Amino acid sequence: MTNWVPTLATIEGPRYLAFVLALEADIASGRVKPGMRLLPQRDMAQRLDLSVGTISKAYAEAEQRGLISGEVGRGTFVQRRRPEARGLGSSEAINLALNVPPYTGEDDVIASVLADIAADGEMSNLLGYLPHQGVLRHREAMATWLGSLGITANAEHLFITHGGQHALSIALGMVAQPEATVLTESYTYSGMLALSAQCGYRLHGVATDAFGLIPENLDRAFTETRARVLYCMPTLQTPTGSVMPLQRRQAIAEVVRMHDAYLLEDDAYGYLLSPPMPPVSRLIPERSFYIVSFAKCLAPGLRIAAMIAPEAFRDRSINALRATGWMAVPVMAEVVARLIQNGGLARQAKLKREKAALRDVIVRRVLAEWLPTATAAPAAPGFHTWLPLPAGRTLAALIAQAAQAGITLAPPGALRRMESESLGLRLCLGAPATEADLERALIEIRRILEMAEAISFV
Repeated sequence: MTNWVPTLATIEGPRYLAFVLALEADIASGRVKPGMRLLPQRDMAQRLDLSVGTISKAYAEAEQRGLISGEVGRGTFVQRRRPEARGLGSSEAINLALNVPPYTGEDDVIASVLADIAADGEMSNLLGYLPHQGVLRHREAMATWLGSLGITANAEHLFITHGGQHALSIALGMVAQPEATVLTESYTYSGMLALSAQCGYRLHGVATDAFGLIPENLDRAFTETRARVLYCMPTLQTPTGSVMPLQRRQAIAEVVRMHDAYLLEDDAYGYLLSPPMPPVSRLIPERSFYIVSFAKCLAPGLRIAAMIAPEAFRDRSINALRATGWMAVPVMAEVVARLIQNGGLARQAKLKREKAALRDVIVRRVLAEWLPTATAAPAAPGFHTWLPLPAGRTLAALIAQAAQAGITLAPPGALRRMESESLGLRLCLGAPATEADLERALIEIRRILEMAEAISFV
């Protein structure tokens, strides 16, 4: 533990902010090193002759800024200094097209676990050929995490994959032939578009409303296309951000059952709801592939996801894993399993929920005039929000004007001709390095929306 105590006498303003500014300065100067453990809050308060409440607020603000991270049972540690983020004043655009989770110190958390793996001698056991399905203790830990999301998971039916996209690929490969029709929302996840292009699936868009897929339209689509597979994202659907209420989930499950079809449920954002909504797969487990990636709640670069498959597909799932990658990387699965067991993943999930809420407040304040009304808003803040296209505007011109202002936007993947009042685009809120960067980008988008369309194409 370091005995570092800041010098606050020369810093004006509230004492908790003075503490944070002093910490930032000492990290920049090298006086405080990454990995240093700070004094416990009560000890720090005594050394500075401040209240415990003031120090608690200071530690919370420092953690919010990514300077420190607290670990239950271990203490509070200084994080590695991140490269300075570039804002709108630089030549690099702010990306509101890439749907990544906001930074919450996950790199330090993962680095700490990797160091523990190396230190306790477990690394050598994770570098060989291990079971295609995944190591049992890893699957058991992930089953526990899925239980917190409302899905009853047996480790025997859980498969660890190279991310959610890999899980979607092998699940589709087991239930749909090339050229087969696969139903999905009318606006759908770009990964499904990629799979369709690669494997020849025919994606058929089903109409949605503010609460996701419309059961009557889904029923009609199954009948008309004779499809036997539905891919959907009931919670914080991408790109629209819709959340299915419980009654709608029950109706969708009944339609899938009635048509003897299979469901591929992508629950990448389920953890952002507290408490989470029951997955549709829980209602029809015998015909559902339930997929949870750890990209959005931890880090995309881990490339680890969990898939629950129907019992009848267990052997085929194992063979599909062998055929498409042999096994997911055991070292990364070990990281996820340890973070589930020591509470680190739950803490990261909580921090990302808080970041999502903070950024949701910003976007709804800055773009209040342009966003859907509260009755159609998501049941929980996510990492993206849907911006309807104002009357008289075109997506191409809006994206081009934003690009000229240093903001990257992208059109959604639409699977059918959309009515003009249904057009819009997804604003991804996680990539900007700071809330200030996000707010500046959103203010620029508001300025573009308020002025006449300045670009036309001939």
